Amino acid sequence: MATSSMDEIFDKAMRSHQAGQLSQAEALYRAILESHPDHAGSLTMLGMLLSDSGRADEAIETIGKALALHPEMVEAHINLGSALRRIGRGDEAVASFRRAIALAPAALNAHFNLGNALMDLDRSAEAAECYREAVRLAPEMAECHYGLGRALRLTGQFEEAIAALRQAIALRADHAAAYDALGSVACDLGQWPQAIAFHGEAIRLDPQGGGYHTNLGIALYNSGELLAAEGCFRWAIGLREDDVLAHFNLAAILLRTGRLAQGWQEYEWRRRLAGFPPLNTTRPEWQGEPLDGKTILLYGEQGLGDTLQFARYAVMASEAGARVVLAVQPALVGLLRSVPGVTATVALGETTTADCHLPLLSAPRVFGTEVSTIPAPVPYITADPGAAARWGERLAGAEGLKVGLVWAGDPRPGDRGANLVDRRRSLRLEQFAPLGAIPGVTLVSLQKGTPAAQIKSAPEGLRLIDLMDEVRDFGDTAALVANLDLVICVDTSVAHLVGAMGKPVWILSRFDGCWRWLLDRDDSPWYPSARLFRQITPGDWTDTVAEVAAALRRLAQTGKAEG
Repeated sequence: MATSSMDEIFDKAMRSHQAGQLSQAEALYRAILESHPDHAGSLTMLGMLLSDSGRADEAIETIGKALALHPEMVEAHINLGSALRRIGRGDEAVASFRRAIALAPAALNAHFNLGNALMDLDRSAEAAECYREAVRLAPEMAECHYGLGRALRLTGQFEEAIAALRQAIALRADHAAAYDALGSVACDLGQWPQAIAFHGEAIRLDPQGGGYHTNLGIALYNSGELLAAEGCFRWAIGLREDDVLAHFNLAAILLRTGRLAQGWQEYEWRRRLAGFPPLNTTRPEWQGEPLDGKTILLYGEQGLGDTLQFARYAVMASEAGARVVLAVQPALVGLLRSVPGVTATVALGETTTADCHLPLLSAPRVFGTEVSTIPAPVPYITADPGAAARWGERLAGAEGLKVGLVWAGDPRPGDRGANLVDRRRSLRLEQFAPLGAIPGVTLVSLQKGTPAAQIKSAPEGLRLIDLMDEVRDFGDTAALVANLDLVICVDTSVAHLVGAMGKPVWILSRFDGCWRWLLDRDDSPWYPSARLFRQITPGDWTDTVAEVAAALRRLAQTGKAEG
């Protein structure tokens, strides 16, 4: 093939490629490579085409040939990075984009795609710097501002994120994804009406947009519009059956509204979420068949509170004829030995032998749990009697009603979603100041973590006995709780511990309360000794704390703790 003829074919291939005529473009690239297998331009562009067509492995091989011939080809490194990113080889993709930047520092696509690859790896701070450089190189490109806005949101720089996203919209008024991202920022800030409006605009601009209906549903859910939220999640699933987030949030609505049978089925989608712990075993998962003396491994999969709540299913597995081994977080290993029917407890990740296994939060599905059949064999967790006696001696001087207090949960800064929820469920100690004015009450701190330091600056009149520096694990916490008349706490693991012990517990539930507390009731079928105090206005605990204080004042006057 003559050089002039080859150049003409290559130009024609490029035009076909740009026009979306991929089959024709591919045939032309391959025709060139048959006679000139070292034609770097054809190798590079064919590699891009193959990557865009979902044939990433073939693309990587093809682009690799181009780079072997011409290792300084910037576009080849960019295309290789894109292909690697498509098949989840993120670190290698980052390396390819960085190589392109080293060769051509002003290569816009390299900076932008490096930002995308870093976002895939949850390295949003680094991604933001890449997008900033892309904005500097191409301030007129809406996508660069959009990428920057997304990254800044994930680093918690909300005002800057909003500015970047609004700039993306200013450059491209129909930028549905930028509106959707603004909605997510508003959700992070608890501004539900604004979030609903932004997500709604994204859907108006792009009704088929990936994730937009799910995100609108989340905003509606958090604002209390459960019926509308359910419609959004079902619509999202209709658009894309494997929308994991839509299924997961639909499960929350079904469970919260008492439709447990459907809810447990949908809740199985949680396994596809990032962070679900893998279990290294070839043994089968239990599906409800007779156990007949077999050993079953029930394992914790989420937070401490979830493990405490669903450890009750060990009792049912034992009654079904199983030898039950519980694999739980290290802080719970000693305590959960007290659960009836448990043969042994081990730390998660510890090697153990079992005939079958089941994650704890799948147990309600296997056992067919409905609201009317929720197992509540309290107490199913008990404190060590000796430890309880020792802690009792420490509280011997406390007068009146002994009331434990937990005002904040674990902020889990490494888990962004959990951290945002914690901001909505946690209070500051000073917000409980009204409890300090109630006669006949001794407050005892059960608070761990960084919020415990707030005791040093507690408001005048709010005095607490604080022994938590001596508490090593949940066994110690249980022993301390065994000596209390009541525990008042936000929706965190201590609530589950106290409820599982059958001790009176008053739980402050945020406006967008967890599904496990159901709707419109101040009791819980999971914990007969629990009483719920629900937040009336999102973000405002004033009325809720006042209601708790009034109830505690009445309780102190009677001298009798009631759940």
